[in-house]
Amino acid sequence: MSLKRHPLTKHGAAILASSVLASFAFLGASVAPAQAAAEPLPNPSLADKCGLDIGVVLDLSNSLSDRDVDDSKSAAKSVASGLSGTPSRVSVNSFATFGPDGTNEPINSTSVATSDSVDELNKQIDALRRVPQDSGGTNWDRGLGQLGGTNHDLVLFVTDGKPTAYGVPGSEPGNSDRGTRTDQIDIDKAIESANALKSQGAKVVGLGVGSEINEGNIKLVSGQTSGDDYYVVSDYSELAEKLREIATKSCRGTLNVTKLIDPGAGEHAKNTATHPGEGWAISSPDSMDGVEKTTDAAGTVSFKLQTPAEGVQASEKQQEGYRLQPQSGSNAVCTADGREVGTRNITDGFELTETVDTDAIITCQIVNEQIPGALSWKKVDEDGRALVGAEFTLTGPDGKDFVVADNGELDADEAAGQFEVTDLAWGDYSIKETSAPEGYVLTDETQTVTITGDKRDVAFSDIVNKKDVGAGADPDGDSSADPGADADASTDPDASANPDASANPDASPDADASTDPDTSSDPDTSSDVNADPDASKESDAEASTDPNGADDASTDPDGKDEESKDADVDAMADPSGQASADPSGQDTASTDTNAKATADPDANAATDPGAGDSAAADPDADDSAATNSNAGSAASSTSEGGSTSADGSTSDSGGNTSGGNDRGSDGSHLPRTGAAGAVTFGILGVLLIGGGIAAILVSRRRKTDLL
Repeated sequence: MSLKRHPLTKHGAAILASSVLASFAFLGASVAPAQAAAEPLPNPSLADKCGLDIGVVLDLSNSLSDRDVDDSKSAAKSVASGLSGTPSRVSVNSFATFGPDGTNEPINSTSVATSDSVDELNKQIDALRRVPQDSGGTNWDRGLGQLGGTNHDLVLFVTDGKPTAYGVPGSEPGNSDRGTRTDQIDIDKAIESANALKSQGAKVVGLGVGSEINEGNIKLVSGQTSGDDYYVVSDYSELAEKLREIATKSCRGTLNVTKLIDPGAGEHAKNTATHPGEGWAISSPDSMDGVEKTTDAAGTVSFKLQTPAEGVQASEKQQEGYRLQPQSGSNAVCTADGREVGTRNITDGFELTETVDTDAIITCQIVNEQIPGALSWKKVDEDGRALVGAEFTLTGPDGKDFVVADNGELDADEAAGQFEVTDLAWGDYSIKETSAPEGYVLTDETQTVTITGDKRDVAFSDIVNKKDVGAGADPDGDSSADPGADADASTDPDASANPDASANPDASPDADASTDPDTSSDPDTSSDVNADPDASKESDAEASTDPNGADDASTDPDGKDEESKDADVDAMADPSGQASADPSGQDTASTDTNAKATADPDANAATDPGAGDSAAADPDADDSAATNSNAGSAASSTSEGGSTSADGSTSDSGGNTSGGNDRGSDGSHLPRTGAAGAVTFGILGVLLIGGGIAAILVSRRRKTDLL
């Protein structure tokens, strides 16, 4: 018979199996290999050239005294100063519990090609400060790791102790140690960061300071070779010399030339600060690694010199628009390990006048300036003729305005109307006229041109002025004898005839007189050849019926015009040839728009057998200035609605034809008409009367026929 298994037996077997499995699991865990520590990578070799990108990493942990901190900063500055004038670049970074340390900003890679750039870098190094006590640990991991991706050639890692932190303490689980002890993870993380730099091509050189330094740890982040991969110095006072030695090693026995550009030559430069001359070809016959090289972004090249280093030369390939700028009379200023050495000038370059040590670092600085340019332009009229007396405002690249007057202080061109301004810096210039020549309209045109290295002599387009044809100006561009002429004398009730006109019997009438309110006082108005067409018509209106047409009232020296108040009154001739009705001997000028020029009442050629001379010869002849622009010859004109008198003159329908009186019904003088006009209107009258009679007869006949 079979025995029934007790339930506890089943449960006990299950528990036993679980216990066995758990035991094997714990056993496996206990015999599993520990995670291997990070293995340091080999240290890369430095390139055999002068011009490395060097990163200095300074330990600012609590273990340093204030003096140690100052010595650390001095050591960093010795690196920058020792490489001054070379194509090198230097950065400075600090660390403590954190990296960056949280108190100081990293100093990024900076060129040390010039003394100015070195001075600026050293100022930033001097500004470095100690970190607070609670952040004074030693974090090798972040000290090295903060340079990741910066492409340094050489990293100088300075420390006085062992790593006591990694990563960013307090930012992740299990990483709360801010620097109280050294754990294996602190060393392992430092090795990883060093390996990252090495994989980027950077050589990591460790510098342990003090007798307490653990060389074994220094080797893990740098390399195994003392005096190459790492160095140990007794205290910080020796650090500066050691760092300088390491940093400048690759530049020994080199000639380094820095090219600077001065854009401030000439007036009105926008920027006067010198800047590096990138892309310039510099050559040296003493070079071992290439006779010709091109300057980098810092304007610098470096040549490895042959030995012995004497009579070293270098020259540049000159570029368009530039020239060497002498420095105390020399093309270059040179030093050997910071000591000034003599030079002499050669074509586009220099030569050392003394022998220097073959391992010296020779640095030379040459400066090129931009050759200033010039601007020119012409001031002309619409026909291209030069105009004198203009003034312009130029605005330079610096934003400043300066005034250039024709033949003024800044105008280098002595010719009138031609301008030239010299010694101008490169850049954009705009020009605008601010004062036009007399009699011309100011132009509002603005032009802009650019002076460059290959276009230094630049010309603006000719600047053209139009004549001023405003009020008071002569529209024909010809100056009137009277500059103030702007009115027609014939419309001026007070304008009298020119008293000097009779002096020259051959003088032609002044065409501009009708537009000059001052004509009566201008002795030269009759000589103006540029006569106004309207004025000339009126001057031709004859007052006489003289068949010789010589009786011109406009030449009467004593004649005066007098306006008639009756616009409808026409002229009537004086049958007696005398102006007896007018005791003043003056003619009146009708304002009737259809009025014709009146005859001289004292010079009636029709009644004077000797009237063959012009009125200009009659000192008593009066002048009458008509205001009707349609005035024609007095010999052929008639007044509106007038009739012909017995002596050939016409009268207004309201006029009096008896007694030879030359006044109208209102007592005013009437203009005379010629005999030809009377005959013509007589014939027309006969024809009209005859036509009227004929029309009446025809009308009556038709009426009779109808009846």
